Amino acid sequence: MRLSTFLLPMLCGFLCIAYPLDAQDSRVSFIVAGRLTQPDGSAAVRSVVRITGQSGLDRQAFTDDMGRFEIANLPRGRYYLSAVNPAATDQFTDPVELDLSRALSNRVSVNIFLRNNVITTSPKKEKPVVISVAEAREDVPKPARKAFEKALKLRGTKRYEQSLESFNRSIELFPSFFQALAERGHLLIAMGRAPEAAGDFTRALELNSRYGPALRGSGICKVQQGKYAEAVEDLKLAADVEPGNAVVYLFMGTSYAALDRREPARAALEKALSLDPSAAARAHVHLANLYLKENLLEQAAGEIQAYLKAVPDAPDAERLRTIEAQLRARHQTKRISR
Repeated sequence: MRLSTFLLPMLCGFLCIAYPLDAQDSRVSFIVAGRLTQPDGSAAVRSVVRITGQSGLDRQAFTDDMGRFEIANLPRGRYYLSAVNPAATDQFTDPVELDLSRALSNRVSVNIFLRNNVITTSPKKEKPVVISVAEAREDVPKPARKAFEKALKLRGTKRYEQSLESFNRSIELFPSFFQALAERGHLLIAMGRAPEAAGDFTRALELNSRYGPALRGSGICKVQQGKYAEAVEDLKLAADVEPGNAVVYLFMGTSYAALDRREPARAALEKALSLDPSAAARAHVHLANLYLKENLLEQAAGEIQAYLKAVPDAPDAERLRTIEAQLRARHQTKRISR
């Protein structure tokens, strides 16, 4: 069963700040500035960026016509950034933890991507994303950043070849642009070029070993290569960084199932469905396979039914409907023979 049929490359926000070092003067004040971008790569104009601190600080700033924002006179400390777009209330950002306790530069750059909201039934609150040391070193030149943002916008409209050209340009201008390497990798997977994508994820992880999108992409590539044990390790790391990403758990569950580790497989697949029933709909089919291995025919049929309800026009819908009918018939025969 081809995993590529349900692959939906995920955009998430990336952050670039100055590298934190040891002891600095606590009286230094900081400026946090950056750009807020919509899911399609365009500027989020006249949107609200909010920063809160553990000391009770609570400020906000509005983005300009280029999506840029700036918040000045911030004392040393740990802060949380979030943003909302009044013109698109279904967009949101995960809360981002920003550590200014040991920053090298007085001006800190934070570029944030809004995401489209999805239905979630998970009662757990996600942890804020923590800016890593590797991301803190990033200082992406403006031409490379513009090429990257253009690539994301083109990918969002499925103009894959043009998007690839822009990703190539951004990486050519700034070879250590690990966010661009990871996003190009996800584009290559969508284009059916997983072996090339694996190389991009490897390079991105050499630059930042804890970058969630690169860990996720590396795990997906290893699933497609049949390296399930290695895939699980990458995806477990990705889950630590992206605890709310349903696709991570979907591929993790698929990998565990291939290794015949049924309980962790079931737990991961159910977690994926709790986070995003739409993006992780294919988890129902993998759960059906697990139930079938245990000869639980009614439960297997129920999972297939749930998948077909979520994706009635799936490419293999007719075949799955036939399997569901067969499972229910076998279950009925089994009940009568008792």
